[in-house]
Amino acid sequence: MKQIFIAMTTMLLTYSFFREFTLARALIVFAAAAAAFCIYRLPQRAIEAMKYPLIVLCFMVTVLFFFYPKIALADPARMAIIFLSFYSFILYLMGMEEKSQDFFKEVTALSILFFSAGFNLFMTGRLVLMISFALALILFLFILGRHRIIPFIGAYTIIASFMSYRQGAGILGSGLTGLSGINKYILLGASFALLIASFVLVMKKSTLTGMLPFFGFLYISMDILMVLGVKFSSGLLYQPILFLAILVPLTGVMLKTEGGRS
Repeated sequence: MKQIFIAMTTMLLTYSFFREFTLARALIVFAAAAAAFCIYRLPQRAIEAMKYPLIVLCFMVTVLFFFYPKIALADPARMAIIFLSFYSFILYLMGMEEKSQDFFKEVTALSILFFSAGFNLFMTGRLVLMISFALALILFLFILGRHRIIPFIGAYTIIASFMSYRQGAGILGSGLTGLSGINKYILLGASFALLIASFVLVMKKSTLTGMLPFFGFLYISMDILMVLGVKFSSGLLYQPILFLAILVPLTGVMLKTEGGRS
């Protein structure tokens, strides 16, 4: 029953993002649902093992941009880099919570990952996306009681905001157009319903498969709130394909947790 609720709420959230379906969009959503099912079928160890390859790839992209800053990138490549930067950070964060390392090591590792992901997004012209992500991270650390790390992330968020402004990206805009009032309520309601459901999983069992959906839906909810409420000029609402890429692993892992698979 819980799995049906998660699947239906996720589909409702997806529908609200896309709003109008064409054949191409319907095929993309179908492919995303198939990918989520594949992740659901994966063993937990396989998901945990993805952490280090993604982190290494994120660092490799940073090095590539450092030596070739003017490399031309197509839109799919930009989205792949954004996905890689976010998920390498998220998976390390989940592992950090399980191992409880020394404070200095945690701050150093998070700082390196933050600047690597931020640099990648800066080079793709999407650094403004880091703001909602960082705000969700601050709230996540506050909930976990990691209060001493929050000032560092807060300072990095201010730097990211300043660099976005210097890059010419408008942080605030006129808001998303073509979105009806009912769609706004569905977006907010579905995202927060999934956030609450993932929080219940964390309360039951604080493992990677529980923490990953919680932080992921916290980020999605924060992004939707910033775009609809604060009128951010950039976010997942403006990029439905990137939204699907972020949402699919969260849904697959959340279904796995509710299904009792490991």
